[in-house]
Amino acid sequence: MALRKKWRAGDKYLVHHVDKSVIVVEKKAGLLSQSTDKGQEPNLFDQLKRFVRGRGPGTIFPVHRLDRVVSGLLVYARSREAQGALVAQFKKHDVQRLYVAGVEGRLEQDEGTFESWLVTEHSSLRVFSAPEGTRGTRRAVTHWRVKERYDDATIVEVALETGLRNQIRVHFAEAGHPLLGEVKYGATPGQQKTNRIFLHAELLGFEHPETKRFLRFEAPLPRQLEKWKERLKGSAVSPSAPPTPS
Repeated sequence: MALRKKWRAGDKYLVHHVDKSVIVVEKKAGLLSQSTDKGQEPNLFDQLKRFVRGRGPGTIFPVHRLDRVVSGLLVYARSREAQGALVAQFKKHDVQRLYVAGVEGRLEQDEGTFESWLVTEHSSLRVFSAPEGTRGTRRAVTHWRVKERYDDATIVEVALETGLRNQIRVHFAEAGHPLLGEVKYGATPGQQKTNRIFLHAELLGFEHPETKRFLRFEAPLPRQLEKWKERLKGSAVSPSAPPTPS
């Protein structure tokens, strides 16, 4: 895949920036950020390793991830030193991250914050809030602001103060407003598999680990989510079901 700014048919990811220290990409929903233990499914990490061959360092290192069912921006490092510097920024919450989410029901307040202590159930990998001090819990803070309201759904902008596994999905589900398309944390939990949810990482900003210049990237809402929004505007079809990708 060549470095370009527009999607082509069949693309699973788009490279927004690449240099000898970092690579910033936008992935489509349905693609794993990294390989699983079985290592049999296509994933962005392996595809990027092939992409960078012949473009400087041929190895990349993970910094953070997006769930398979989520689209948007990710940064990978191209050296151990760059990885350490980027991970440190994430730990200090110095990285800018904004998401667009569609949730079930109407949020009446214009903005708010969810704060809880999250823990992962190892057998199912489900994440949930638990009392502070419970073994394995980590503090999670999610800020949100309403962008649009519909009869049975709300579009929100989400800013992460922390970035734990499934954090946005869990916080909205526990507040009674699961994300549109949600199965794992829906009213009747089940297997999410590759089901698309209405969540997109639209903005990513960080300090370059070598030049120290602040870099900021934006990814417009994908066409599939734009079509989903159109269906929310007065359509009688359930807002929980995504449109068929085209």
